Amino acid sequence: EGVGISCGCGSIGGAINRVQLVNGRLTAHTIGETAPMGLCGSGLIDAIAALLALGKIDETGSMDQDHVVIAGEVFLSARDVRSVQLAKGAVAAGVRTLLRHAGVAPEQVHTLYIAGGFGSHLNIHSAAAIGMVPSALTDRVQVLGNAALAGAESLLLDQSRIRQAERIAQGTQSVLLGGNPVFAELYMECMTFDAEGATQ
Repeated sequence: EGVGISCGCGSIGGAINRVQLVNGRLTAHTIGETAPMGLCGSGLIDAIAALLALGKIDETGSMDQDHVVIAGEVFLSARDVRSVQLAKGAVAAGVRTLLRHAGVAPEQVHTLYIAGGFGSHLNIHSAAAIGMVPSALTDRVQVLGNAALAGAESLLLDQSRIRQAERIAQGTQSVLLGGNPVFAELYMECMTFDAEGATQ
């Protein structure tokens, strides 16, 4: 969500959860359609994508001013942009590390599953625009919401699914990113806001 961002906040009333460009100008939508009081995670990714499209941020993350007003008194600073780069770089490098480990290109992935509250509200096109996820996967996304809770509930209500869950677990591989030289290399490459860089 908005941790570490100047005007960051959770998904609460007044949080900017969507940012769009309309006739070349930023427009913001808030949860509850009240006065803007901060930026939650989905709005933050939208805002970065919109500012890139406007040319107010370049692909290196540099801004032409100290901060940019998103709506009302809510703004993004140069430091905020750098924080997003760090997080975005980690996600993009993680995705690319998994693709490389599996030996597949983004175009070969059938479905990209996104779980969690943040993922449920993420504009996947904005995420692709800043290079967080490969653009080839934008039309192959399935949002799962709180998948962990739904899975636990499913097993409690139908314990015959435990065997199915065990089979799935046995067919998976864990790829550790900490200390992974491939991840470390890709992390540096993924720091820029380059949509094409997330596809390689």
